[in-house]
Amino acid sequence: MNSQQYEELCRYFLSDKLGINVDQIKSGHMHNPTRPGLPEYKHQIDLYWKTENELIKYLHIVNAKWRGNNKVKKGEVELLQYVKQQVSAHKALMLTTQGFTSGALAVAKDKGIALHIVKLNFDVSILPQSDRSTIQAKLQEIASTSNKPVFLNEVVHKAFDFREISPQSQIPRGVFGAPSYQTKVVSGHGMKVVGGFSNKAGPGGTVTKSGGFGKTK
Repeated sequence: MNSQQYEELCRYFLSDKLGINVDQIKSGHMHNPTRPGLPEYKHQIDLYWKTENELIKYLHIVNAKWRGNNKVKKGEVELLQYVKQQVSAHKALMLTTQGFTSGALAVAKDKGIALHIVKLNFDVSILPQSDRSTIQAKLQEIASTSNKPVFLNEVVHKAFDFREISPQSQIPRGVFGAPSYQTKVVSGHGMKVVGGFSNKAGPGGTVTKSGGFGKTK
């Protein structure tokens, strides 16, 4: 199996798990934010898709690592986290064939990156070696005629549930008469609950006005 075949297998895997068309899962480059006077450059993204609802847009990125023998290492997960920050992605996944080192798993748990092992579940010799559309078409043909799954999947680190990032789960409910909401903390983003406001002086003598926040030094 080559890297192009593996990326198409991962595209099919994501399409199947998310319940979206493979055409919605793109491959390409994204611009890195730059400061005035500095040269521009891009990040190559193996797979990505965007979803949105009435309130917000989401970007999800995937690094598909085909490996013959070696496991994905710590530095590779760190690089994915860096790219996630640079392109302002909400979620990141690392997919590979051979697993992850203990260091890679530690970084993924700290940064909220999902890790999955995804493998082909049939003889790769019947899969075209090049042209993404031809490879994808063959995968879908095999899936429609075989009595077994096209891929094998093992969850190594479930940073989030696929239902959290599927378009169907991002349709907001009505405000009135809706069941109680549960606030979820999105991986990689901190959130604090602020209690009752006070006009008392805070540390350093700062006084808040009208229930607002005081300035910090």
